[in-house]
Amino acid sequence: MNERRAKTAPRVCIVRQSDYYELQVQREAEALADAGFDVEVIFMRGRNNDRPRSEVVNGIELTWLPTSFRKSSKARYFFDYAHFFALTFATLAVRHVRRPYAAVQVNTMPDLLVFAAAVPKLFGSRVIAYMHEPSPELAETKFGPGRISRTLARIEQRVLRFADRAITVTDQLKDRYVERGARGDRISVVLNGADPESLLRDWSPPPKRQDGRFTVICHGSIEDRYGQDTIVEAARILRTDLPDLVVVLLGRGSTVDELVALIARSGLEDVVRFEGWVTEERLNDLLHGADVGVIAQKASPYSHLVHTNKLVDYWIFGLPVIASRLRALSEHYDESVLEYYEPGDAADLARAIRRLHDDPARREELARNGSRAQELYGWDVQRKRFLAVYEELLGGRLTEASRSGF
Repeated sequence: MNERRAKTAPRVCIVRQSDYYELQVQREAEALADAGFDVEVIFMRGRNNDRPRSEVVNGIELTWLPTSFRKSSKARYFFDYAHFFALTFATLAVRHVRRPYAAVQVNTMPDLLVFAAAVPKLFGSRVIAYMHEPSPELAETKFGPGRISRTLARIEQRVLRFADRAITVTDQLKDRYVERGARGDRISVVLNGADPESLLRDWSPPPKRQDGRFTVICHGSIEDRYGQDTIVEAARILRTDLPDLVVVLLGRGSTVDELVALIARSGLEDVVRFEGWVTEERLNDLLHGADVGVIAQKASPYSHLVHTNKLVDYWIFGLPVIASRLRALSEHYDESVLEYYEPGDAADLARAIRRLHDDPARREELARNGSRAQELYGWDVQRKRFLAVYEELLGGRLTEASRSGF
């Protein structure tokens, strides 16, 4: 990074309660840096004690605060949230006093984390709440309707009033925020998905498989709502009919043990392979070698409002996609783009897998139209929407940032 620029460029901080540098955050940080901002990102260090407190990656300063996130109990869950909030609040306050931020962007969840930017906001910084997920609906999905989801809805609306602007990930989620009282003119929609340049950087594709197997892949958080159990049951249904079928599942989450036990109990260890959490290079290799990608979210108050990041990952790698028919997805993409099945219905998912297995022309159609959708709605387009939020908030300072570039 140009040293002079680092001292003079408007400064932006992104906050994310995560223990790794997600591609979603990378795309935002690098877009701001390319626009001329001096960008830093604050995370939690997690359990990796060898990780440095700070480092610079592709011109972005990363700070890893000494805290982790464990879900061993509700008390521990609350403590980890509170600990990261306190450390972030103090870090932002001290750094803003030393050299003010033009803007602080907080990527939820939790929604309350946005208030950690109170000191910078008090002294003139603009605050952007990047609302990735609907906390009330997620709570309702996990615990049922009741006091928790109502409390989270009130917190959500206070966060949206506190922030100068908000970004969310689907039109349906924006509409829900407005239904609960938020101002629609202060919320922008930026669709999920990785920046292909970040995803494929420093990766070289291995030779294509020639083993005659038909590989179905699904990666991401291992949680009941994401439907990995539906995929396993579909594999059981198809085991006899499709002897060349291989299912690869990847990720981490709270139901990993249950998933592994289900695979063993179903006698599918030779069909369904669970690799757990893998490196980005290994994930790219597996996506490159797959035949079909699956999005298996179950129907819930939460899932009808969001898209998943894996959808764009599949399209970047040219894969046809099978997806559960959920509102936010089906209202945006028709059946020429996605092979839909009914959420949670393993038999219908098995039908969709069998159809794509038997119909190369359908696979080609979906892959072609998915690539077209990526061109129309991918990061090249979303980047402009994202930076437009900063343009509206910062005005001349964005112009100043552009002039001070590399």
